Amino acid sequence: MKILGICHDVLICSAAVVVDGRVTAAIPEERLDRQKQSRVFPNLAIQRCLEMSGLKLTDIDEIAVAWNPAIDMETIPSGYLTARRWRTEHLSQVPARFMQLLGTRAEDSFTVQGGARSCPPITYLNHYHAHIGNALMACPHEEVAVLVMDGRAEKQTSLLAVARGASVEKLCEVDFPHSLGLFYGTVTQFLGFKADSDEWKVMALAAFAEEDNAFIAPLRELIRVHDDGSFELALEYFSFFNFFERRMYSERFVQRFGQPRARNGALTQRDYKLAAAMQVVFEETVTKIATILHRRTGLQHLAVSGGCFMNSVFNGKITEVTPFETCSLSSCPDDSGTSVGAALFLHAQRAAERAAERGEGAAPPREVVRHSYWGPEFSDEACLDVARRYRLPNVEVVEDPSARAAQDLAEGRILGWFQGRMEFGQRALGNRSILLDPRRKDGKDVVNAAVKFREGFRPFAPAILAERVGEWFACPPETRVPFMERVLLFKKERLEQVPAVTHADGTGRLQTVERETAPRFHALIEAFEARTGVPIVLNTSFNLNGEPIVCAPEDAIRTFYTCALDVLYLGNVRIAK
Repeated sequence: MKILGICHDVLICSAAVVVDGRVTAAIPEERLDRQKQSRVFPNLAIQRCLEMSGLKLTDIDEIAVAWNPAIDMETIPSGYLTARRWRTEHLSQVPARFMQLLGTRAEDSFTVQGGARSCPPITYLNHYHAHIGNALMACPHEEVAVLVMDGRAEKQTSLLAVARGASVEKLCEVDFPHSLGLFYGTVTQFLGFKADSDEWKVMALAAFAEEDNAFIAPLRELIRVHDDGSFELALEYFSFFNFFERRMYSERFVQRFGQPRARNGALTQRDYKLAAAMQVVFEETVTKIATILHRRTGLQHLAVSGGCFMNSVFNGKITEVTPFETCSLSSCPDDSGTSVGAALFLHAQRAAERAAERGEGAAPPREVVRHSYWGPEFSDEACLDVARRYRLPNVEVVEDPSARAAQDLAEGRILGWFQGRMEFGQRALGNRSILLDPRRKDGKDVVNAAVKFREGFRPFAPAILAERVGEWFACPPETRVPFMERVLLFKKERLEQVPAVTHADGTGRLQTVERETAPRFHALIEAFEARTGVPIVLNTSFNLNGEPIVCAPEDAIRTFYTCALDVLYLGNVRIAK
């Protein structure tokens, strides 16, 4: 069974192809059209995913769309159902009218077939079902509690559920405008940053606040969690639900917390404390909700998705602050990952239906995803051809790029590292990365100022050999963080050894690197450890501030020559300045 998944009209549009339950290709549109957070229909991503999967559109059995517009039909005003601009609006007006006549609500999914000749059936899924598909892909358990939280879906902002194989039992839903994601976004905007984009800046700022924080108590008062796991905001402090108002906070919010910080204004201790208070209230709220979910289900395993779970600081604490024994999440819990989630969710539904038709009972268990290297790949030969075509100086082919790159790092050079299939998700995982020796005391400042061109307070990630994680972090030795999705505490005795990758609070948003999934990157870190005794390198995404992560060799070359990188590795091709 071949499923094409798409998400469009979200912050980062994308496409994915799933064949018999396995992801064969997945790409965000921004990597191809080179527009950061591209929101256009993912034509380029669709074409490239099909090409990489060896398929044509007519080979696809079904298309999964990660948004269900039928749910939006529930609230279309009657005036819009009478006046049409062109006849294509019959596609929404007619079913919406019958929905009103019947007094019913939309189904969680619906399928359109026959609208375009030779086009596969198009199934529109509830957005949170796409998130559930995303949450489950990294989960090895067939019965699991599920928590989805983000800014908003068609109307939901939070979902508590149980997944059993391909079936989903909803326990509790929260609808817009009560939204924890938009609460965090409001504080993000109030602090002078861009909501739905810069929330992780607020998360990073929180570590710089002084301990005496008078903002925690009043911020707590703006959200209340109920016994069933639902919650509500004190809406008088917000205005994001007024779509004619660009400001997400109300005048009452300003009266309570002071004047908003101007964009690019100086950061004050007030700003640090408000960021820290938001992080505390966020963690407390999700902890309460997850604990209620555990009580209601009695299950020990949790799977999470939604933009709220891009909060890697909280992700690293989930199994410490809630009763759950394990927590699974993917490399892309945000909306960009719903193309993958939609395709996997629909595949699971169709596989279960076919198994039932054949009298076979349950469908085969899903395959657990262990990596997200689903994007385009360029061979060593192709990389060399590009370097020759541009007549670049100081080009050489090296026999062992991992060993040579480790030498460059140990000698103080900043590297662009371009290898294998591109990662899917907002974090580089060693195939489209910028690398640095983590022992450099000036490393964080140099990369922020001269390479990434971004705020100096933002931290960088330690990529560590998976087999060494227990020696460097305060965690069991079997801990795995393959997607850089969690923040953990360094062991105190290790902090001074790797200053470039330790945050102000002694933590690191780590990536555990395994030989089986990232052999060349693992070999690089192994060679670096052999030279320095440190099994860690600084890893950040290969892009400049305001640009998407590089996809093709041409993107890498342009980025290399417009910042302070010293050496670029394109496969086994080494290019020096």
